[in-house]
Amino acid sequence: MIHQFRDKKQITQRKKTIKIIVILVVFVFLAFSGFLPFSRKIFNYIGRPIWSAKKITLDKTDDLNYLTKSKNFLSSENKKLLEENMDIKISMVDYQILKDENNKLKELLNVIQDPSSFILSSILVKPSHSPYDTLIIDVGQEDGVMVGSKVYVNGKVPIGIVNEVFAKTSLVELYSNPNKVTTGIIEGLDVSVDIIGRGGGNFEMSIPFELVVPNESKITLPGIESEVFAIVEEEIGEPTDPIKKVILRAPVNIQNQKWVEVKKN
Repeated sequence: MIHQFRDKKQITQRKKTIKIIVILVVFVFLAFSGFLPFSRKIFNYIGRPIWSAKKITLDKTDDLNYLTKSKNFLSSENKKLLEENMDIKISMVDYQILKDENNKLKELLNVIQDPSSFILSSILVKPSHSPYDTLIIDVGQEDGVMVGSKVYVNGKVPIGIVNEVFAKTSLVELYSNPNKVTTGIIEGLDVSVDIIGRGGGNFEMSIPFELVVPNESKITLPGIESEVFAIVEEEIGEPTDPIKKVILRAPVNIQNQKWVEVKKN
């Protein structure tokens, strides 16, 4: 009997529980469906925190995406600006170089007494990078350059002779080329001497010991015009020697030059 009573009680309790669950389910369904007058208020009250949390989460996600995109955009724009700024700096450097070269050319043309008598040329290869004391210049047959033409610095100082001519370039042999012999005149004495190249813009000559040639004396090329191509630096010899050696140097350092002029024949 007691066992049967317990079973009845459990069955009654289960039915009661099921009934409550069904009522709650129906109530919730009706509430969320809007059939109950107060369901909207309850639904709004319960849903508001959820909606707010969802909105905050979405807003933060959108803000994060915006910040990420903005950062990438700003980084890209900054890179472009840096590249443009570098291009402008390079352009300004190029402009300044061209401006300086233009000013130097103007000064050079002002120094040369008769610019129409010369062919202006830039030095492509200097003696430090060419065999012996030679230059390669950027004018040639197409510009009217001929073998044997004199080459000058500032249109006044002769430095060598055109040795070979090509279409657009020429090879210039400097007077200081090793073992090259050039006839010169000792200025003030009118004595003719053989000047021998020693390389590197240096020369030497041998003269009688009794002939006095002071330091800084000038040696010119034979001709009507006094064109100085060597300057005396020192004498070497003993009083008992009949001949003494004299060391000379070129008036200009070709390594410091950018332009030369070829005399038109």
